Amino acid sequence: MADESSNLPKRSVRGEALYGPYPKNSMTPWVNSRNEGREGDPVEQKYFDEAKSFMDLPPDHRDVGTPDEWIPRDGRMVRLTGRHPFNSEPPLKVLDDTRFLTPANLHIIRNHGQPPKLDWATHKLNVGGSLVTNKLELSMDQLTQGFPTTEFPVSISCCGNRRKELNMIRQTIGFNWGSAACGTNVYKGVLVRDILQRAGVDISDVEGKYVEFIGTEDLPNKVGVGPFPDQPWGKLCKYGTSIPLGKAIDPADEVMIAFQANGERLHPDRGYPVRLVIPGYIGGRMIKWLAHINVIPHESHNHYHWHDNKYMPPQVTADIALRDGWWYKQEYIINELSLNSLITRPAHNEAVGIAKSIGGQMEIAGYAHSGGGRPVTRVEVSLDKGVTWHVTDIERTEKPNPYGKVWCWVWWKYWIDVADLKDEIWCRAWDTCNNPQSIEPVWTLMGQSSNHVYRVKVQTARAANGEHVFQFEHPTQPGQQKGGWATRIEDKVTSAGYGPIIYSAEE
Repeated sequence: MADESSNLPKRSVRGEALYGPYPKNSMTPWVNSRNEGREGDPVEQKYFDEAKSFMDLPPDHRDVGTPDEWIPRDGRMVRLTGRHPFNSEPPLKVLDDTRFLTPANLHIIRNHGQPPKLDWATHKLNVGGSLVTNKLELSMDQLTQGFPTTEFPVSISCCGNRRKELNMIRQTIGFNWGSAACGTNVYKGVLVRDILQRAGVDISDVEGKYVEFIGTEDLPNKVGVGPFPDQPWGKLCKYGTSIPLGKAIDPADEVMIAFQANGERLHPDRGYPVRLVIPGYIGGRMIKWLAHINVIPHESHNHYHWHDNKYMPPQVTADIALRDGWWYKQEYIINELSLNSLITRPAHNEAVGIAKSIGGQMEIAGYAHSGGGRPVTRVEVSLDKGVTWHVTDIERTEKPNPYGKVWCWVWWKYWIDVADLKDEIWCRAWDTCNNPQSIEPVWTLMGQSSNHVYRVKVQTARAANGEHVFQFEHPTQPGQQKGGWATRIEDKVTSAGYGPIIYSAEE
């Protein structure tokens, strides 16, 4: 197909000229694992020398014999749900090392099942629904060459980020995300607005209309036929969601169908060949392996639009949610990303010699983000459990879009006198709504939007060489990795929104 892109109207491009060069995709599968999966040996150098792309690399040893054996993966990713399905986050130190842009091979992955094995040459994106007058079936070349493209950075975070902190209070129905379920890539794609206009959608009349996005993979239905008699849920369901038409076509919101991340085609785990990107929303709404866009006169009836990503009150347990229909109360749906911040430096178990550093300073650092395009206005740290707060320095790398919205995290830092260290280091963020993070956690059934003040404990200890040190302890470690002050009964919180908490010795 001839390249038509040079004759197309221009869209906002905030890419490599602003944020380049993009971080190298240094995909490194492992041949073994040690130390709870924290360490491993890479595959032989010959594979890297011969590979034309990351897809030519061999699988990580943990994927051999699974349905995902065809997908090369970086061994450094922390696996949270065993061998399959693949759900993983990078070590927190990786995010601290790379800061604003995350290498694509170390970006968070959330898979509900097996990634579909799709081909650029044969995959189609279908645009339809009852409110579409000009239905489209777009090849990947037609999509990427026949529409104007846009490019800009977006932070994608699972709203389950920091869930393990809630699981240490009371088990949710979700697995143990740590504190690194977030990453930022520069995405290139086509605005949904442009696709819908090509399909004849009247963008001047948006009231009561929705845009539905449906993926490719088949996933199990664990609930039943659902509440929609005209569209009963079968044994297998696609992953899907919907947003209001007004949201989808708003030029300020830049909702896109992405086909590149950091200048390369998407990795299979991250949506190849195309995925939905809704800047400022949670990752769970950004459908991967996108196959269908439908414009319809109601919210999507998709199983996962209703039975996923709900922020129910803390007293609602799994039984109560099913009994009283909480899954179908859409006022509790999670769309926009919550305000959050956490500490990446000092790292978990990092130690500072007391005698040689007591007269000096040390850096406290981390990331923060809001949602919906709202900037983080300040990040604060406290060394006295919230009695006094100090405003940090924020590195504002992102250029806002033409409408003043921002889609990415910020990185912050603050230098403290080592002599001022006490029991804990806290951090919290504020956004343009003057929303601060809450001091105490709020437990929820799905363990999502966990965004209370982040606390690192400061212990005094003696190192192996006999030196007295300050040692820093984060609340948890991701997945089944051991460590963290929130795992000890004596340090657990006593309230999380549903009444006094009494822990047993088994916890």
